[in-house]
Amino acid sequence: MAAKIRTADLGEFLHRIETKVFHVPPRPEKMTALERLLALVLQGDGSYPVAAKCVKGFQDAFVSWNEARVARTYEIQDVIEKVGVANSFQRAELTQEYLRRVFGLQNHLDLDWLYDASSERRETLLDALGIAPEHARFVLDLDSLDEEDEDYVGAPVTHSMKRMFGRMGWLPANPKESVIRETITPLLEGKKLYPNFIALSMMAFILPVSKPKNCLKAAALINVFKHRNSMSDSDLHEILVGLNYNHSLVNTGYGSKKTKKKTTKKATKKKAAKKKPAKKATKKKAAKKKPVKKRATKKKSAK
Repeated sequence: MAAKIRTADLGEFLHRIETKVFHVPPRPEKMTALERLLALVLQGDGSYPVAAKCVKGFQDAFVSWNEARVARTYEIQDVIEKVGVANSFQRAELTQEYLRRVFGLQNHLDLDWLYDASSERRETLLDALGIAPEHARFVLDLDSLDEEDEDYVGAPVTHSMKRMFGRMGWLPANPKESVIRETITPLLEGKKLYPNFIALSMMAFILPVSKPKNCLKAAALINVFKHRNSMSDSDLHEILVGLNYNHSLVNTGYGSKKTKKKTTKKATKKKAAKKKPAKKATKKKAAKKKPVKKRATKKKSAK
């Protein structure tokens, strides 16, 4: 039977794989689902605050989102340049492509129904759009929470999350939702809610639904978790890229750099230790010369 994972150990694991891409703030109260998803689309694997600046610029420049949908591309581009965001042409094209796809799927641009829908229905829309980053689904899961709802229990524990806790050996197979929530809740407080929940959900999303005989992805994640405090940045990067977790990490400086410093200190001590015997040898040689001088003195007195 697998032992229960400690919250502190899981926190160290999440700290090691932390990325700015998942630093998404809670949704502002007046921000619609259409706008929130547009910000995530424009973010991609970059900065969310930068993408949010574009959305704010569009809100100020256009009367409605339908007007932005039918506008000339250069008009969208002008707005992006005005708010000081780079790659204005690419972002302008992406903005209109997103609005056109949403309109094409439902013949209108209202997406607020997403917050009342199930996680599976939200995923269906995202798959149909084919333009949102993977972490968008987990952002929308958190956005949909209502603390005033009588059924509110906290951040959702998905099937994939349960699967991961079992395969990683953190909990027994098919763990109870309440046990997982007890472990992760302290890690989802305040500003850590979105980045930690998204990172944990993305790791769970990586693992295949059907467990293969030898799950290489699970083995790779277990290795990262086991050596979370000693694995070098380069080794960790190589493993995460192999898992399609292609994000720059926030917390670096592990492994090789620390090892080099320790090795250098040890080498310096060894050199210092070797020099000491050399001084002793010099003293011995000097001591042998003294008897020679005494013998010479005796011969002179004999004459």
